[in-house]
Amino acid sequence: MILSGHQPNYLPYPGLIGKILHSDKFIYVSNVQLEKKSWQNRNRIKGANGEIMLSVPVLTKGKFDQSIKDTHINNNTDWAKKHFQAINLSYKKAEYYNRYIDFFDDLYKKEWDSLNELDIYIMNWILKELNIKTEIYYDTDYEFSGKNNELLVQMTKELGCDTYLSNKGSENYVDIDMFVKNGLNHRYLNYNGVRYEQCFKEFIPYLSIFDMLFNIGSEQTYEILADKNNYDFSELNKRLGE
Repeated sequence: MILSGHQPNYLPYPGLIGKILHSDKFIYVSNVQLEKKSWQNRNRIKGANGEIMLSVPVLTKGKFDQSIKDTHINNNTDWAKKHFQAINLSYKKAEYYNRYIDFFDDLYKKEWDSLNELDIYIMNWILKELNIKTEIYYDTDYEFSGKNNELLVQMTKELGCDTYLSNKGSENYVDIDMFVKNGLNHRYLNYNGVRYEQCFKEFIPYLSIFDMLFNIGSEQTYEILADKNNYDFSELNKRLGE
């Protein structure tokens, strides 16, 4: 059984959803420190003049050590209106505009206070839209005490899995030996930015998955994410390329 975990992301990119798809179980890791200028509160879409970064403003003053689950959105700015306008303008000519614009209309009409709740709501909606059957868990439902690699090992054991799946970006801090010593396996995957039809000129990879959904719909998006040829997988307990 394969477990993966990740911090909730705002309008996540396809590789994160792909990691969930290729796992038996996935756990949202929210009881960890919020990273400033991370994908936890921002992501990219594509407009007529290139990429557009959409950032959710959060309250950080005097809260250096705050966790993701305790992070509040700064609603003193009309960020939701700006995000909707940017998405609406960017994708109004996309083939699946009518399928997805109502989701954002409803999303931004709600007043969100918790960044964690906003991100998880969006990600769970994507998983349902793509009919991904991976079992979903939340670290806030458990009393994990470990940090860093100890936390990953603890989660893998607690959820009854024998293998933990990490993305390539984790190579600098994952201690594979710790997994092996605990009778577990570890594997990396790296999503390769597959080309698909986009609005406007010049293909831009690694945008929010909603760029895919607006342009090619859920069926083609699922096909891209499900195809293992669109990823690099490491051998068990090795880094990519070893």
